[in-house]
Amino acid sequence: MRRMMFPPILVVAALLSVAFAPPAAGQDADNPTISTRQFTGGSAKLTVTGAFDVAEDVAINTKASYGDPAKTWLQFGASGSAEPNVLVTYGEDGFGIIVGKGKRIATAEPEHCKGKVEVTASSITGQYKCVGVVSYDGATMKMAKIDIEIRFTAKS
Repeated sequence: MRRMMFPPILVVAALLSVAFAPPAAGQDADNPTISTRQFTGGSAKLTVTGAFDVAEDVAINTKASYGDPAKTWLQFGASGSAEPNVLVTYGEDGFGIIVGKGKRIATAEPEHCKGKVEVTASSITGQYKCVGVVSYDGATMKMAKIDIEIRFTAKS
């Protein structure tokens, strides 16, 4: 029986091309490729339970939201306001979700979250569930855990 040997450089090239292939348009991915765009509408259904509670639909902040291949910001509500707000970011270093309500804030990173995102030419839709996220209450200066659920649509 004859063994076929592939030159190591071909094997490495093949593995790298698969590992670093960009997701196709509309494909679910933790770190999607998003074209440069402005957002014209959308909202997020935000649910937070634990140290503080939120159950609201929050409109996208079109002035604070922007998309491009290097970094995309999807701001729902006004960051730092007394009203519930959420920022979803995508970039070369992955994604993150920051929720806030008044002096309460929490940052969820990929290790906290399960979910998916779909990018098309005219929208970005996603849903995530993030468990055991550490939150901080600036009024009491205490930390506690929360769970986050978010479903969002950003139209461009």
